[in-house]
Amino acid sequence: MPLRCILVPTGPGIRPERRLAAALGLARRTHAHINALYVRPDLEIVAPPVLLVGAGGVPPQCNASCEAKALAAAGRQAFERWCSSSRVELQPNRRLDATFASWTERGGDVETLVALNGRVNDLIIVDNPTKGGPFDAAAFDAAVFSSGRPTLMLGERLPDNLLRHVVIAWNGSLEGARAVGQSISLLHEAERISIVTIPSEADRQNGIADLADYLHWHGVIVEKAGLVPDLAGSDGEKILAACDRAGATLLVMGAYTHSRLRQTFLGGLTQHVLDRAELPVLMAH
Repeated sequence: MPLRCILVPTGPGIRPERRLAAALGLARRTHAHINALYVRPDLEIVAPPVLLVGAGGVPPQCNASCEAKALAAAGRQAFERWCSSSRVELQPNRRLDATFASWTERGGDVETLVALNGRVNDLIIVDNPTKGGPFDAAAFDAAVFSSGRPTLMLGERLPDNLLRHVVIAWNGSLEGARAVGQSISLLHEAERISIVTIPSEADRQNGIADLADYLHWHGVIVEKAGLVPDLAGSDGEKILAACDRAGATLLVMGAYTHSRLRQTFLGGLTQHVLDRAELPVLMAH
């Protein structure tokens, strides 16, 4: 499926410029457009209704509403400045080969709105939930668990070209298959592609030759495929070490092959990547 619509969620006090820059780099390669979704908080949650207001008093909702409007206006102005400095058109263009950006403002719950809007986009770009605040955590959860779309999580390093060297972490899982299948259009644009895997008792190679052959039939050429470095440590440490050795600019992997609760308390590949990855990671659940 071609990449045509990229969703970048944002909200009050959120700085989306890095994610917008990542979206633009991909959009120009794939002729996609960028949807900036500004989520206004639900005022009934921020400021519950009051029954009595003293003489001359102002209900809390009024103050919250004014502040919310001011924050939304500031967010839109910052977005428009980014579009101007990045030379991105700020109006819809119906041509399929056009790259432009649009701004949508909606009120409600972050997880609900990101999930619903994510389902009508091809890719959702979020920040690392372990490094940010409540908004980042909610947006990540909605994107990965509720949208049905691939999620690009940015790390501390943002390469100038995300598709210079893409590394696929393959274990033959359903989640891994979704990550690969949903990123085919990006893999087509990659300059280099490698596959790494960790041997298992069930399948010592986890079908990496089959995956390389599958990608070949989609016109995607794999440069190198093999096992991760034979190092001490967890599977997550080995995957990230392989990415470092390869000079990877993007890691593609399935997310939460085991339950999230188990990974949170006992550790797991996805949780380790969230905690330690510095490069961008494209994942699907």
